[in-house]
Amino acid sequence: MAPKNHIGWFVIITRWGQWKKIAERLAALNVGFFIPRTYNTLVFLHTDKTRALNLVNSGEIKGRFLVDHGTRTLLEVPDKQMDAFIRVLTEYPDIPVGTDFPITKGTRVRVTRGPLKGIEGEVEETPNGAQLIVGIQSVICARITIARTDVVPIDTP
Repeated sequence: MAPKNHIGWFVIITRWGQWKKIAERLAALNVGFFIPRTYNTLVFLHTDKTRALNLVNSGEIKGRFLVDHGTRTLLEVPDKQMDAFIRVLTEYPDIPVGTDFPITKGTRVRVTRGPLKGIEGEVEETPNGAQLIVGIQSVICARITIARTDVVPIDTP
């Protein structure tokens, strides 16, 4: 169980076109956040659960939280997933991002060279080559074409 003031990543769905106002408000409140440039109806808050709830419940931020249906509480994205997701979208801000990509079970890999070195994700073979899929499970993902020589499989139990 996480400590009471544990800082985590919580996900809010907002209305289309609200991201600039939300970004300005969160910056003014000194709350960490990430908003994907190409899918800006999702806002990832980096704060403790109480503050996240207060931001939405008070009306400071308009939106609704994504809920983990298994635990019936706010969905919290693990730091490792969020760090990889932010790194990929910072390096390649215009790649497609969305919730409608079919995420089929592919081979788990780690990138061994290039600007994404160290990132872990799944690789899927497509007619156009290998695609690295990095995402937040059940929320959103990004795909980028990657050379097969730039990844190595990760042994999974």
